[in-house]
Amino acid sequence: MRVRRATPGDLSSLVALFQELDLVQRDWRVFTPRPGFFDEVGRKYRAAMSDPDVLVAVAEDRGEVVGMATAEVRTPSRFSDERALELSAVIVRTDRRREGIGRALVREALRFAREHDLPWIELKTFAPNAAASDFWESLGFTARVVQLTASARSLEARLRDDARRSTARSQV
Repeated sequence: MRVRRATPGDLSSLVALFQELDLVQRDWRVFTPRPGFFDEVGRKYRAAMSDPDVLVAVAEDRGEVVGMATAEVRTPSRFSDERALELSAVIVRTDRRREGIGRALVREALRFAREHDLPWIELKTFAPNAAASDFWESLGFTARVVQLTASARSLEARLRDDARRSTARSQV
């Protein structure tokens, strides 16, 4: 198995892996992908391959793509100019997990971060995805930011109920 930079010839494999990730994440997703999203993914990966601040890497075994990762140089904080590498779309084919492929992809992302003199690597994962969280924690990643979501409808109902309770208490 070897890890290398992706080429336009890998696009169909990248999209297929992204579709596999979509299936895994479906139960946790907040936002539904728009129509034509997977075609858009292919176009974005093609464009990213020529961007010097983006890494699109594939893990290949016997000529077959078995995993991928993307990483992009970013300035993650509005309060600082310090840059970091945002690691995303780390996907290993379901039938090839627990073979060190994910770690090999992360190693390539680390190499890219060092090449760009980036002191931090960050990523996001869905909280209910225990397997992914265990993997990232085994590599030393720790939670620093928590993203919370609520539907506007449920938030509106809760605020309305809070206002009713507050009004009822003030009338007592």
